[in-house]
Amino acid sequence: MTTRRNFIKKTTAGSAAVTLGAMGMPILTKANILSPNDQLQVAVIGVRSRAKALTMGINKSPNVKIIYNCDVDDTIIEDHNTWSQKTIGYVPKVEKDFRKMLEDKDVDAVFIATPEHWHAPMAILALQAGKHVYVEKPCSHNP
Repeated sequence: MTTRRNFIKKTTAGSAAVTLGAMGMPILTKANILSPNDQLQVAVIGVRSRAKALTMGINKSPNVKIIYNCDVDDTIIEDHNTWSQKTIGYVPKVEKDFRKMLEDKDVDAVFIATPEHWHAPMAILALQAGKHVYVEKPCSHNP
């Protein structure tokens, strides 16, 4: 029979083992960690309304730079470039085909702000390309 006291002892011992084991893991992955002096280079895919809020949030971090804006619509890109110049002080490179942008080794992460039906395919391809992904996926595409 398990008593409360035995349960607490076992749980504490297990938690300590997991914590100590996890403390050794960063040594194995240290090469993948950016130093505070490194700059994270990101891309924003789909640059309409939600992307503007993401861009302003990204711009607040001093070690992050947007190096690509990606959208298929020339008019939206032109408007976003004008907005970027006024808001963040520079215009990132423009790419219409997100797959070409994923080939760029300088891109560390992508922020996906496209219509919902593109979220999963873009996120999967970005992950397969070794990029970190931020996407606000709704619970479902269709009710």
